[in-house]
Amino acid sequence: MRTLIVTVVAAAVMNVSILTVLSRLGGDMEQGLRAPPMVRQAAAAAQLMDKLGPDDRILALDATSSQGMRLSLIPDFAATPPVENPIEVFVPIIALYADVLGDRPFSVYERTRGGIWDWQTATLADDLIIVVRLADGAGLVIESGAEFRRLVSLYGLAIVVGLLSLMLIGLMTWASLSYAGPLNRLAVASKRFVEAASAASAIEPLPEIGPKPVRDLAAALNLAGSKLVQLTIERTSTLAAVAHDLRTYLTRLRMRSEFIEDAMQRDKAIRDIEEMTQLVEDTLLLGHAATRRPVSERVDLTSWLQDFVARRQDTGAPVRLSITARSVEVTVATPELTRILNNLVDNALRYAGTADLVLTADASEAVEIEVWDDGPGVPEAFFGRMTDPFTRLETSRSRDTGGAGLGLAITKALTDQIGGTLHLANRAGGGFSARIAFSKSGARARGSVA
Repeated sequence: MRTLIVTVVAAAVMNVSILTVLSRLGGDMEQGLRAPPMVRQAAAAAQLMDKLGPDDRILALDATSSQGMRLSLIPDFAATPPVENPIEVFVPIIALYADVLGDRPFSVYERTRGGIWDWQTATLADDLIIVVRLADGAGLVIESGAEFRRLVSLYGLAIVVGLLSLMLIGLMTWASLSYAGPLNRLAVASKRFVEAASAASAIEPLPEIGPKPVRDLAAALNLAGSKLVQLTIERTSTLAAVAHDLRTYLTRLRMRSEFIEDAMQRDKAIRDIEEMTQLVEDTLLLGHAATRRPVSERVDLTSWLQDFVARRQDTGAPVRLSITARSVEVTVATPELTRILNNLVDNALRYAGTADLVLTADASEAVEIEVWDDGPGVPEAFFGRMTDPFTRLETSRSRDTGGAGLGLAITKALTDQIGGTLHLANRAGGGFSARIAFSKSGARARGSVA
């Protein structure tokens, strides 16, 4: 599209330049026709020839001829009768000569200089011939000179260049649109394609249509998508196998830790094993989130959120709920939504001590749940990495200070899984906000973080 814009602008500048030249040339041509040497000089030359004898006429012809006009004599004007139906381009010229010559008879002719491929013929720069009757019946032949033909040829050439530039704009527009349409459709389809491939779900191949480069690109993306699905499935299978084996060993360690005689060391060992077990469970959940299809159900989100907050409050957590709608019916995977909200509430409680939930819904399909706090917020430079696995502000891996850094990564993966979007931002008045937006009907949306 940028190439098209540049081409159109360049062609527009060129056409403006051509119009400027045409206006100058038009003025020169009009001046050449209305003033000497073309019209008034021709009338004066005819009057002069009437007053001169044969010998003096030859000398006068040499004196009055110029680059703009050539003069010669023919014995009999009657041999050059006027054109009965002159072409349209001659009509204004004939009117100019008739006005100046008065009752003196004259004829106007065009003499083609070359064939159709001659550049002067192609630019309308043919000879203009005027034959004026003298008093003795002879004819004074007045032909356009080289200067006049140069002006006309440049005028015609400018018109040809202008038409060619318009054709170029049309061709560039057609070429750009022939690529832009398929590329835009490919870009839109690619987003859905990559999301489906990343989730290792059934993907619909991209349409291989349009110009050959676009078809080749679609074919390459289809191949890459199939490879991506295969890699995702293999990764998940590997994680599941490793997690299963680790859980077996962790269970054994947990049982053996009971035989540690030192109570303090025994408690520390059990705590470490439990943290390792939770880390394995979180890692496995993160891996499965990309491939597992959640089971959705129809629920009243208002009542469901009230129950969720009540359960958190029963544990003594300072969690509050604000609802702007009495009843909001949605289709959503409640186990995944529970884990999402638990992660966000845990973060708010950990860094601010309190958590506030806000449910927003209107007549449209969109539903939004916000979890906010009045804590310290997050540095702006950290936002781009917040949902990366094993990434956290506090560098330790202790669960007392935040865990291994998988919470938001799991939240993001589960949000994508239920067809929602996750928005993370600092609040204007201080604190941090996490918003989950999804559709009431459960239609899958493009998961993202903003």
